[in-house]
Amino acid sequence: MILAIFCGYLALFSFDNLSFQNNIPHCVFKLVTGIPCPGCGMGRSTIELFSGNILNSFRYNILCFPFTLMIIISLFWMFADIVKKRETFFMFINQNMKKKYKFLLFAIVIINWTLNIIREI
Repeated sequence: MILAIFCGYLALFSFDNLSFQNNIPHCVFKLVTGIPCPGCGMGRSTIELFSGNILNSFRYNILCFPFTLMIIISLFWMFADIVKKRETFFMFINQNMKKKYKFLLFAIVIINWTLNIIREI
């Protein structure tokens, strides 16, 4: 899983930078529907965040901050599990989420999606 995360970020920086420079949209949802998906801008937002441009990162997609924080915490947790020869991370991930948290996450995604659509107008 750790390797998959690193490979995902490598692909993000490679492909997103290429498509951003050439103005090639790579969101299939946006290509088909004409409206941005809830994740649109996440790649550019992550690149801006890692470049230290926090305000630009926030403008592209506000979900980048919690997502990146979650990834960093997950990486440290998985490394700690490897060192301690435990599986606490996967036990935590496999727990069933309470309905109120599912609703909260759904609401956050819908709000972000609405903001993405408004920015396109």
